[in-house]
Amino acid sequence: ARAGGDMAAVRASARRGAAGRSLGAARGLAPRRGAVAARAAEPKAQVIKPINGDPFIGMLETPVTSAPAVANFLSNLPAYRTGVSPLLRGVEIGLTHGFLLAGPFIKLGPLRATDSAEVAGCLAGAGLVVILTTCLSIYGQATFQGVDEGAVGLKTLTGRSIDKDPLQSADGWANFTSGFLVGGLSGVAWAYACTQLLPYYA
Repeated sequence: ARAGGDMAAVRASARRGAAGRSLGAARGLAPRRGAVAARAAEPKAQVIKPINGDPFIGMLETPVTSAPAVANFLSNLPAYRTGVSPLLRGVEIGLTHGFLLAGPFIKLGPLRATDSAEVAGCLAGAGLVVILTTCLSIYGQATFQGVDEGAVGLKTLTGRSIDKDPLQSADGWANFTSGFLVGGLSGVAWAYACTQLLPYYA
């Protein structure tokens, strides 16, 4: 009799458990389990990453460097304008630097309070252009010491050869340096002419 009562109690307990599970399912409650599944965090968007996804290039791709406006601006600078001869690129860069270098020497030099401030400032600017030209020559001699005949040229994925920038050679760099010297001295001379002709300096 006692065994029959125990069996009846087990059956009643099982009925209550099944009824509780069905009631919880009807209410939309999930049954309790021992393990809780953790959901992985959403991957964050990478704003700064290696260019072309290659970390061995050594260049980062950022919203600034990858912007079309910045890319167009950099590609139009004389140093990267491969369609122009190195001599003309050097003249253009030299004109800009020579014209801008004279101003700080005129306004901030030791003779700025004298009548010869313009002459002294322009001569100092011309001297700095000569020093920069010497540095460019030294860089070219150290970088382009010889031509490696066995070097593999640049090619596209289809095998078409890409012409090398003529500036990246000994002759091209020599022409660039010569153009920089002529352009720099011309820029200094133009700056001196502006100090003599513009009414602001009168």
